[in-house]
Amino acid sequence: MAEPDSAVSIQEPFTAASATASVRTAASMPQSGRMWGFALRDVLPHKLSADGVVAVAGEFPRIARFLSEQFAMFTEESQGSTPNPIVSKRKLEYLRDACDLIELRHGDETVGVFVGAPEDWSSYYVRMFAVRRDFQRPAVIRRFVRECLFTPLAEHAVERISAETSPANIAMSRLFTELHFHATGHHLSDRWGPMVRYTRFLSPASEEQFLRKFGAGAPADSPRKNEELEA
Repeated sequence: MAEPDSAVSIQEPFTAASATASVRTAASMPQSGRMWGFALRDVLPHKLSADGVVAVAGEFPRIARFLSEQFAMFTEESQGSTPNPIVSKRKLEYLRDACDLIELRHGDETVGVFVGAPEDWSSYYVRMFAVRRDFQRPAVIRRFVRECLFTPLAEHAVERISAETSPANIAMSRLFTELHFHATGHHLSDRWGPMVRYTRFLSPASEEQFLRKFGAGAPADSPRKNEELEA
């Protein structure tokens, strides 16, 4: 979820206290590494633009600081909630130690952050993707998603990647459509209200099964046949 006029942002709660959390140790491994034997950080650093935007392995305190400064609305407190301290501690440990953390860096600045983790044995869930407004460039964002998410996940037999956003976030919904995500559900949350779920099938067989079961009104040709339109 995000501001309605924000081009790229998917919400997951962080608190101001996150900025003081310790950095993940070099020996630790995110959940993707423990489950699948690889982590998204393994394909980094990855250059995304000619002017020097690079995707790098993230540092948790730096990510939390960026979010508190640039996306203050991405906290439970900003939505009127008072998180349980015990739950907040567990949340920070999970985000810091279990999730893939990626930063988009330009020089010595963090200009975007990504946080995600396996949802189950064959699915990946994007908990957070937020890019600073002055770096919300379609070419950079699409290249990051295709080359740092879709390609490495598909190469390791992950079948789908899912994310959620507010139904009011038209820009994010449009981006999901352009990147060939399907709307696959919606729900109400006590923290975030209405959310729409989108899924990008990385396995052609999984996408074909989805369309066969639930896409009776969809065109016969899979969107995957028009991949060249993403460029």
